[in-house]
Amino acid sequence: MTQPSLFAEEPARPRRRADSGPRFTPEELAHLLRLPRPTSEQSEIISAPVEPLLVVAGAGSGKTETMASRVVWLVANSYAHPDEILGLTFTRKAAGELAHRVRTRLGQLIRRLGRDDAFAGEATISTYHSYAARVVTEHGLRAGFEPSARLLTEAARWQIVDSLVRSYTGEMTGVNRAPSTVTDDVLALSGELAEHLVSPDELAAWTGRFFAEVQELPGKVYKDVADALARQRQRLTLLPLVRLYDQRKIDLEAMDFGDQMARAALVARDHPEVGEIERGRYKIVLLDEYQDTSHAQVTMLNALFGGGHPVTAVGDPCQSIYGWRGASAGTLDRFPDEFTLPGGEPARVGSLTRSWRNRPEILRVANTLSAPLRAFGARVTELRAAERVSGAVGGRTVACALLPTFAEEADWIGDSMLTAWRIIAGMPQALPEEIPVEKRPTSAVLVRVRSQIPAIEDALRRRGLPVEVVGLGGLLDTPEVRDVVCTMRVLADPTDGASLLRLLTGARWRIGPRDLVALHRRARGLAAARAAVVTGAEPDDVVADRLDDATLVEAMADLGAPQQYSAEGYGRLHAYSRELSALRQRLDQPLPDLVADIERTIGLDVEVAVRGWAAGDAGLARGHLDALADTAARYSAETDGGTLAGFLAFLAAAEEEERGLEPGQVDVVEGAVQILTAHAAKGLEWDVVSVAGLSKGVWPGLVRNSDQYLMGIGVLPFPLRGDSDGLPVLDLSEAADQKGVVNAVSAFGAAWREHDVREERRLAYVAVTRPRRLLLASGYWWGDGVKRPRGPSVFLDEIRATCEEGAGVVDVWTPEPAPGAANPAAEAVVSAQWPSDPLGLRRPAMAAAADLIRRMISAPDPAAAEAFAELAEGEPEVAARAGLAAELVGLPEDPDIARWRREAELLLAERDERSRRDGPIEVALPAHLSVSQLVVLRRDPQALARSLRRPLPHRPMPHARRGTAFHAWLEQRFGAVRLIDIDELPGAADDDAADDAELVALQQAFLSGEWAERTPIEVEVPFATTIAGVVVRGRMDAVFADTANRFDVIDWKTGRRPEGADADAAAVQLAAYRIAWAALAKVPLNRVRAGFHYVRDQVTVRPVDLLDAAQLAALVERLPERVI
Repeated sequence: MTQPSLFAEEPARPRRRADSGPRFTPEELAHLLRLPRPTSEQSEIISAPVEPLLVVAGAGSGKTETMASRVVWLVANSYAHPDEILGLTFTRKAAGELAHRVRTRLGQLIRRLGRDDAFAGEATISTYHSYAARVVTEHGLRAGFEPSARLLTEAARWQIVDSLVRSYTGEMTGVNRAPSTVTDDVLALSGELAEHLVSPDELAAWTGRFFAEVQELPGKVYKDVADALARQRQRLTLLPLVRLYDQRKIDLEAMDFGDQMARAALVARDHPEVGEIERGRYKIVLLDEYQDTSHAQVTMLNALFGGGHPVTAVGDPCQSIYGWRGASAGTLDRFPDEFTLPGGEPARVGSLTRSWRNRPEILRVANTLSAPLRAFGARVTELRAAERVSGAVGGRTVACALLPTFAEEADWIGDSMLTAWRIIAGMPQALPEEIPVEKRPTSAVLVRVRSQIPAIEDALRRRGLPVEVVGLGGLLDTPEVRDVVCTMRVLADPTDGASLLRLLTGARWRIGPRDLVALHRRARGLAAARAAVVTGAEPDDVVADRLDDATLVEAMADLGAPQQYSAEGYGRLHAYSRELSALRQRLDQPLPDLVADIERTIGLDVEVAVRGWAAGDAGLARGHLDALADTAARYSAETDGGTLAGFLAFLAAAEEEERGLEPGQVDVVEGAVQILTAHAAKGLEWDVVSVAGLSKGVWPGLVRNSDQYLMGIGVLPFPLRGDSDGLPVLDLSEAADQKGVVNAVSAFGAAWREHDVREERRLAYVAVTRPRRLLLASGYWWGDGVKRPRGPSVFLDEIRATCEEGAGVVDVWTPEPAPGAANPAAEAVVSAQWPSDPLGLRRPAMAAAADLIRRMISAPDPAAAEAFAELAEGEPEVAARAGLAAELVGLPEDPDIARWRREAELLLAERDERSRRDGPIEVALPAHLSVSQLVVLRRDPQALARSLRRPLPHRPMPHARRGTAFHAWLEQRFGAVRLIDIDELPGAADDDAADDAELVALQQAFLSGEWAERTPIEVEVPFATTIAGVVVRGRMDAVFADTANRFDVIDWKTGRRPEGADADAAAVQLAAYRIAWAALAKVPLNRVRAGFHYVRDQVTVRPVDLLDAAQLAALVERLPERVI
């Protein structure tokens, strides 16, 4: 059966063509649109012939603006309608930026030239993966691919493979690795097979040929060769797991990102008619960040738009830093030969070499680092600074340093960053919290490995600088997140004594050494008693070897006699034991709720708020905990049957990942110093950037042999990769015996080391091109725990030489330690009070203040309030709470509080005024939305934009309070004994309920309606699900089930029924509930209905045309990451 809606071409629309050359030049369009005049380089690219073109664009060279200007030039000169233009990039953020510029420029063009049919429509700006998804959806049936297969997230695929690995009973001889490591290897191998369009059978066949080629040569096999052969066997051992993973995806009717791209490539490659359709749809194609495309992506794009179609690819070979995931640096170089002109000639090559971001001194450093890459053949010339660049910082643009130890490097970074803040703000003596946010420079510290982060974060915080650690791996090192995760580990694993010890000895419980010894003694006693029961021996006769299963967690649940501990220690241990017991009873709640529960229970919500106040940055104080909560919500929403143990295993795997987040997942924040890996920094820019750890063995790091196929079992053999021409080659053609084989293996290893250093150099180039105004580069001699000094890396030496030539200053350069010198970091005696007192010298004042607060809460007393005020004069942290004390005892209102009340009134007035305006507002879509916000998005995108751009308080609504009270009454009713009088219900006598006649009327109406005699299977069900990359959160009022395993999700409404567009918008809420419950219950969507029950009217409304998942995603994706 044919499907014309998918496969038929649209009829060509009539349009005028320029017969005598372009009507407008780039310069004329810039003048018309009141934009800066393009440079000669930009003008040449903007007005290039409508044919394949490669643009080599250096860092900060304005490629996004140039691409947008080319679209405008093409449209203005009638080469294409806007809706005949396709733009692809890697991230939703980048797609949003390009779409915004194109849309804005075309809008200006229409206003300047008048409306014209040639300007109708809108360009398609998407990510590579989103476009591939559309190709599979529309054309997948041609190749037998199910278009409706759901897409697995990273968390979901990790959970599936981890489950397969842990339950696998097949042969694993020689694979002596932890299950989590095997999971990573299986996922990596599966991903590479998909990216390079290779089947498991093809891999097995190649391995057989490789074994035969090596083993047929005479002589004894050398150890290095035997090791390489062993790795090939281990890779073959993983293939059954890869096949099991493929089968599991088939069973689940699912695919991962690698499958999606591979399917799109196969459909495009094997079905030429798809290319004809796509070329007819898109007359012009723009490809951003082309150097990061994988073999599967290149295959898809070449099959669809090769053969002379007008494709403009933009990229920078010096920024190709994702070789480890299939994006070869040679991809850009191959473009002219893969996307040839209609006559077969190589595509034209243009360049953008003027940087609009970096100062000239920073570019000198960047050019120095990239010189070896250019010598190796990279298609890029030296960058030049544009005329309009930011000023230097205190006369400095580049500063480098070599410090004795890693700790002293961290201190140098902290001092330099603090000085930069003060100079840029024009406040040379100010504390960081005294500098207004709008005067603080955007700042970042870029690291190569996560182990660098703790020392640097500590140095920054000790100077009062607010810090944001970016990325899940680094996030897990922050103290507050570590406390939550350790608590989860203690709850999930009774043997995790290390996590329990961290909590017991931390700032909250402060258990001393003697009490810990007593707790350990109790654990051994419990283990001995258990073993005695099993063996029938006396506890004293149980040998020590049988005490290995003694756990501190068990001892916490059964402390034994109080006399074993100090009085204070026993009290704290007993309190913590009760706390853990209470949390264990609530382990059945959803993961996001559990994380929030732990945070509240252990007091972190208050702790981070206080710390945020002390640092003058309450906005970032919760950032780390919120990031963990979002991670838990995504994991819970994206995995089937995700458990606490699975989530902890997922976090452990993320903790080992050094390369950071995918590009585009990070936003630059104002008012804090961000710490992140250099991989995660690509595409971003800051005023001040510190590039840390430029030491031997750190940056560049030790060679990662696990990334090459002779030693890495999760790596696809290079000869099978589509980009093998850009990778080292194991050449056995000259090997006559095993000696020749080992020589070839050695030569391959040397070539791999050179290749790895080039990868590290590209990463360093990306790092040093991030700052606009000040670049700090540093290294050290002595790392933590090393016995030999590291010293400056080749990158730091090159930066130093460039500074000495006039590009910057060498702040400090420590000479090499004497031969045989010991590591001073290892010899340093670190001492600390144990148990530590988090309040230190402030404890007396804080304790006195706490006593006074308790007195005032229990019995407000003006004398106590006056004593509190006197105490506050010498303790700022106490003073911050003085307003509460005054309010409790009825003292005159503090002037600040009065001002806050006036400002709140003004904000409410501003909100009312904004609601009367209808001008367009553009804001970035947040990482998560509530279901209510989805409803607003459907009904009035402008209203949502206003609320996101500047959240304002809502006026108190009596009917909203009434609705809340009614929902609370229903929740109590469904959880209570059925036969109970309404007046006896819990909460029925509350003031806000008993006095509200409307609430009573609503209760009586419900009891007369159709749902009163039915019992829900769930009430108040929280959920978090990902739609189009945005986490949507909500709470379902009630879920009912029938005997046929069909479900009704009901939302109680106490107001009037909406009509028209309002009713359509409200239905979005039901669509989200229906999709969420189907996922939670693991049932098909067609077995779930959803409706509103209007209590007052006793009517249940079930819309029949609720949006499905794809339509709901389309609602969120109407504009990439934008609401207009």
